[in-house]
Amino acid sequence: MPLACYAPPLDFANDRSQQSRPPNVKTVFLGTDDFPIPTLHALVAAKRAPDLVVTKADAPRGRGRKIYPQRVRLVAEELGIPCEQPEDVLEPAFLERLRDFAPDLILVVSFGRILNDAFLKIPKQFCLNVHGSLLPKFRGASPIAHAVLAGEELTGVTVQKIALKLDTGPILHRVETKIGKHEHAGELYNRLSKLAGDALVQALEKVEAGDIDFVAQDDAKASRAPKLEKEQGFIDWEKEAVEIDRLVRAFTPKPGARTRFGPRKLILLEGRLEEDFFGLGMPGGVMTAGEEGIRVCTGRGIYRILRLKPENGRNMTAGEFVRGHNFPPDARFG
Repeated sequence: MPLACYAPPLDFANDRSQQSRPPNVKTVFLGTDDFPIPTLHALVAAKRAPDLVVTKADAPRGRGRKIYPQRVRLVAEELGIPCEQPEDVLEPAFLERLRDFAPDLILVVSFGRILNDAFLKIPKQFCLNVHGSLLPKFRGASPIAHAVLAGEELTGVTVQKIALKLDTGPILHRVETKIGKHEHAGELYNRLSKLAGDALVQALEKVEAGDIDFVAQDDAKASRAPKLEKEQGFIDWEKEAVEIDRLVRAFTPKPGARTRFGPRKLILLEGRLEEDFFGLGMPGGVMTAGEEGIRVCTGRGIYRILRLKPENGRNMTAGEFVRGHNFPPDARFG
């Protein structure tokens, strides 16, 4: 099976990442895309750099199908940590490779691959996963967006022992944080990615101290957080303004909360809630439009649009959009 190695051979006598961590604990780190990067930095800063980083193979993206390198691999190179990019971590040849490597722990942060029993049996101790919610809430691929969509006031990260069934393993450590009143999913994603590093370091401190107390999840309190699809982001102006606000924040920066203004397709990026003291407007109808924003009637309350993006256009303020469009008395969104 093809492997791509982007660091010197695994000579641990001279490997500075090995020298910067507690002795006698060998770890493998799995992660993909941006979310795991702060955790890698946190592990190195805490003198717990992994002995090996594993990430997905570089892949084509965009219309031009240009090959882009995995950022986790680039960061591992910068930190001097050996990195491998197997085509599939569950392929027998790579599983045997890891068995020979004989890690004590395998650490997983946003890797995007369900691991099987053969993989989970490889480390001498166990596999730990850092998940972007307070499990058992929001098990699945999009926990951060779903927490915003559900109107949660509190979220966080959970360090759990990986089980065969997705996100169901017993909990070792959790760190909580409040969701900002106007915080969108992208902003929360960035905050939780940093919190994940702190949480994993704290969890490893527990393991090293022998303070290993796994707590089973209560399945009765579990909720699902599947990947958000573009089609789910269309705004129904008949709904209450608070629901529309949650939708916009949950779908920002992607896949985007969508609506129409006449023939124009728009993605809404930011807004605010306002009281509708008279309740005489038609849902989707524009009450006022100016530099302060576009005030739109909903099923209950007013949603004031502050920022938006025309399809195939640039991000702009509501005021910029208003200056380029006519707003007749019967102007409506949707």
